[in-house]
Amino acid sequence: MPGTLRTALAVLGAALLASSTSAAQSLGEAARKEKERRAKAPPDASSRSYSTEDLTSFHADGPAPEAPPPPTEKKDRASDAARAGDEHTRAGKEAYWRARAAQARAAVDQAERRVERLDRMANATTIAPRDGIVVRRERWAQNREKILTALAEARAELGRAREALASLEDEGRRAGALPGWLR
Repeated sequence: MPGTLRTALAVLGAALLASSTSAAQSLGEAARKEKERRAKAPPDASSRSYSTEDLTSFHADGPAPEAPPPPTEKKDRASDAARAGDEHTRAGKEAYWRARAAQARAAVDQAERRVERLDRMANATTIAPRDGIVVRRERWAQNREKILTALAEARAELGRAREALASLEDEGRRAGALPGWLR
């Protein structure tokens, strides 16, 4: 039995090996035959291929239009002036958006600094003075309440400043301002 199994496996392996090499040869042969067939067959309209030259000579409305005449000197001067005016307008818009963005960012920075300062003050007043001094304890409670109220107002102001900056960025995008102008 073991000899028969080995023989069967050897025959199977040889068959697989032969079929893979013959498939590779047959693929190459098939490509060569197809190339020969295409060379011998007359070209029909459905299998026509177009080259770049064919496409450049063809235009949907008839022959391709001629190139426009070269611009005159007077036109060049006018276009240069228009371009300079566009650049001046663009520079003015850029300065406008940069100034508004800088102002909005400064308001956010100022509000953040105020929140940080009041937060440090509130943390410093968390420990109440020792018992026994009633006036001192009452003053401490009043002072802490003022600090916490100011901290809440500062946080609200910071939120409004951040919201104003975000709305400015949206407004700038809608108005066509470049992203770099708003940074």
